[in-house]
Formats: sequence, C-alpha cells, structure tokens
Amino acid sequence: MSAPEPVEESAGVDFSILLLALSRRLWTILLVTALTVGGTAAYVFTARPVYTATALILIEKEEKGRVGSETTVSEAKADDYYQTQYRLLKSRSMLRRVCEAMDLAKTPEFAGGVDSLNAAVGIAPVARSRLVNINTSSFDPQLAARISNVLADAYVAQNLENKLFIAKDILATLQQKIDRNAGMEEKYQALPNVVNNNLIQELKSNFAKLQARLGELSSRYTELHPERLRLKAEMEAVQARIREETLRTVQVMKAELSGQLLGNNVRVVDPAEVPTSPSKPNKRRSIALAAFLGLMLGGMLGLVLEHMDLTIRSQDDIEKRLGLPFLGSVTKSTKFSGANAQQLADLMAGTESFTGEAFKNIRTMVGFASANTNLKRLLITSTVQGEGKTFLTINLALVFAQLGQRVLLIEGDLRRPTIHKVFGLSKEKGLSHFLAHGKDIAELAQIAQDTVFPNLKALVCGTIPPNPSELLSTPKLSAILDWAGKNFDQVFVDGTPVFPISDALLWGRLMDGAIFVVQYGGVHANIAVKARQKLAEGGIKTVGAILNKVVLEGRGYGYYDRYYHYYHYYHYQDERQSKDGKRRKLV
Repeated sequence: MSAPEPVEESAGVDFSILLLALSRRLWTILLVTALTVGGTAAYVFTARPVYTATALILIEKEEKGRVGSETTVSEAKADDYYQTQYRLLKSRSMLRRVCEAMDLAKTPEFAGGVDSLNAAVGIAPVARSRLVNINTSSFDPQLAARISNVLADAYVAQNLENKLFIAKDILATLQQKIDRNAGMEEKYQALPNVVNNNLIQELKSNFAKLQARLGELSSRYTELHPERLRLKAEMEAVQARIREETLRTVQVMKAELSGQLLGNNVRVVDPAEVPTSPSKPNKRRSIALAAFLGLMLGGMLGLVLEHMDLTIRSQDDIEKRLGLPFLGSVTKSTKFSGANAQQLADLMAGTESFTGEAFKNIRTMVGFASANTNLKRLLITSTVQGEGKTFLTINLALVFAQLGQRVLLIEGDLRRPTIHKVFGLSKEKGLSHFLAHGKDIAELAQIAQDTVFPNLKALVCGTIPPNPSELLSTPKLSAILDWAGKNFDQVFVDGTPVFPISDALLWGRLMDGAIFVVQYGGVHANIAVKARQKLAEGGIKTVGAILNKVVLEGRGYGYYDRYYHYYHYYHYQDERQSKDGKRRKLV
C-alpha cells in the first residue's frame, strides 16, 4: 500500500493562533479598556451638559405659474432648490438677524456672535420628505428652544418678504401703460401668466397660420385683391383678441398683487420645546463606545506586543528558532520554589502529579535521543540565570533514579550553589575541595553524599572558591567525570548559564551532551540562539531543549491545558475506581 500524500496546509488566517496571542495579552487588553472607559467616564460625568432643542418646518415646492414666482417648474423639482433653502437657513445674514433680535452678544455662550451661533445651530432635513429640523445646542435648555423658534420664524418671514419684493417689482411694471414704442407690450407678452395662458397661445398660433397664408398669396395677387384684404382683416381681429386677452390677464395680476394675495410655501410645523434632558454627553452611549474602542485598541496593542515578543513560548519556537529537538515542557510552580527534599518527593509522587509525569516524559525523550549514542554524562545549562535549570536537573536525576539506575548529581555551579540546601547536605567537603586539594580519585567516593532518595547521590560544590574557572580548567575535572561514568549509570551536572560566564563550556567539552533549558517567555530568542551557537562553537553536543516554567492560566495555552486536564481526569478516575473496586473502561 502506497503511503498517503501529505496534506497541504491552508494559507488562510489561523484564528486559533490569533486567539492564543490575544489571550496571552489579556491583561494588556483589559488595562487599555479600563483606561479608556475610565477616562471617558470621568469626562462624561464632569462635563457640562448640553441641551438640544428642535423646531420642525415645512418647505413646499413653489406652485407652477404662481403670481410673483420666478421659479420655473424644472427648478421647483430640482434638488438644488432645497439645498439653497438649507443654505439660506444658516446664512450669515439670517444668523445675524437672530443675534440682533435676541441680543445674543450679551450671552457669554454666544459672545462670539454669528460664529458662535453657527457652531450651535444644525440643519437636518428629514429623509424622503419636505420637512426640516432646526437644531440648536446650548448649555441653557430654554435659550436653545428660543433660538430655534426665532430662527424658524425669521426664515418664514424672510421667505414671504422675498415674494412680496418680487411682487412689488412686477406690479410697478404692470402699472405702466402699453406703449408699443417703449416695448411694454413685448414685456407683457413675456410675463409667466401670459405665456402660460392657453387661449393666448392658441390665438398666436392662428395668427401665425394666417400670416403664412398671406405670404403665399402675396406672390400671386396684388394688395387690393379681395382674398388678401380678407386675410389682413382676419389677422387684425386675431391680434386685437390677443391684446385684449393679454390686458385681461394683466388686470388679474394687478388685482392679485395689489391685494397681496400671495401664499407662503414655508411654515412652522412644530415649534421647539424646552428639552428636559441633555443631548450631550450621552453617558451610556459614550461609555459603551469607549468600551468597544478600548477592546479594539487593546486587542491591536496586544497583537503588536505579541508580534514584537521574540521570547520562546512553544515547541515550534524551540525547533524553528533554536534548531533543537524538543524534549518536553514543565509547568511553573511557585509552590515548590526553593523546595526541600520532602517537597520534591511530594511533587514527584502521586498519580495526579502533572509535574512528575512531565519529567517522566522528558526522561523518555532523553532515552530516545541516546538510542544510538552514549549520553551517560549530561550537562544541564541555560542562556541566563533564573531559567530553572537547577530545578530541572534535580528532578531529572530523581526520575532516572526511580528506574533503579545509579544516578550522580554534580553541582557544577561553583558560584551560586543551591543543591546542598535542597537535600540538606553538608558543604564542608565537595567538588571545589577536591579540585583544589584532592590527590586520589578514590576520595570522591567519600565526598559524594547519599540523599534521602534511593539510588541518588550528590556531589555538592562545597566551599565557594574564589577562582571557579581556574579550578574547572584543571585535569582533575576530566578525572572526576571519568570516575563518575564508571561508577554510575547516569550523571547529571547542574552547570552555569552560558551567559555571562564560560563555566558551562568548561564542563561541556568533557560531557557526552548537554540539555538546553529555556524559560517560557523569559528569554529573547536572539540571545538564546547566540547561547546555542556558543555551545556549538565549543564543540558541545546539545541533545535538545526543555521549555520550563510554562504558565497555565486556564486560557489560551491549548496544548498544555488539554494535556493537564486529560491527565488529571484519567488518573483521578483510575484511582477512584480502584477504591470502589470497580474498573470502568475510559473512552
């Protein structure tokens, strides 16, 4: 059977990774949101409230052929007519008229005159209608209502004044007598009411036909021919009727204009009422919007910080950035920080020990790594101090000793030794004493001390020497490791970090391999890469890396959380079923 073809990964956005990044930056997101909401709340609860009063007016289209109207049918239907009216409502002349009528210059809020009023007034047409809202905002609700009403009344009055002005101008023209030489008859004929008179237009059409007929007869008959004389008489009669109908129409216009029978196409529908609640700030909406923007900004900042975060946080980071095999991970446990031997025993024991199981998995991975090579003597090191290599070294030694192997734990850090404190061992004689004064390799059997754990011995540092690097450079170090390799099944050296000292390189050149410890989110990837390169340049074989102090907070750490809960559930059920004497098959 042929092997299945590999499945290509999709090039789309991996939302699980995005959610993981956001969950790691949850406190950043919450902080930004809290600051945004807090700042907004401080503003909206301390800002001076603003009240908005609204007057509703109706602007009708001007009627076709109305006396005094110079707006044609196409203009009345055009949108620019209404846009013009909206502009007139907020024109400087209109606002100045309101300022003078209300004496707003004496009001501190509108001391700036027209400019201040222009900022406070808003024109809002009602969609799909001829209604327009006149909105006025002010700290004083009564003043806001008064301004809206005064502006609405002023606009209605001005619109009527404009019509009367046009009507008076036309009336003055109509009062003049017809004088053909002065061209008044032509002016009358151009008036909209005359132009739109159907009878006059029909008479003009008949006159044009008679005139055309007369032109045809002129080429065949003389002026005294009866037919030509008849046509001229008929034309004069039609022309007289046109003049008569024109004068009648003009007289009607005079009567309307002189009596001011003009209608206003603008009126106030609803006067502004005094508002009872402020329009700004809208506390609920402002806080809700601030919360939304805070979450958005916090999320963006979290993603930026996550993108800028070059620390090691996953198996992929170890394998891709460091180029090392992943041996396993250990969760962070503040409970066993600075632990003693009894606490270590409690930590590693029990079927529900997640940490103990993690070290057993690491032991298995180390066994896989040493399948084709001898990795009896292993150095445990890290990039910098504080990544937890001593804690890992001790527990690795414990899980190997649990297999029945003879394990030696060497305290290779001669500058900051701590292993003797954990096991409660004497530090009078140790590694430093043998390196400085030892004569016979057999002395190591007396210096190596038994621990409370079976199969585990520890070679502690002893007195802290003033010259650790010089002691580690002596040939005795190689002799110590040869002795350890012959007398123990597994040797672990708790070394120093790679930076800033070189003690780890002095140990590593004599070891079978090294395990690189990386603190979860605690060291910059570029520095860890340099430490990895420094080990390689020193000829040290790095077996793999362990991710230490992984944080489990119940959100966003998918693989580690699922593994932990599955492990806890499985062993808890198994232990409970053993007590009940009932075994159940777990699916």
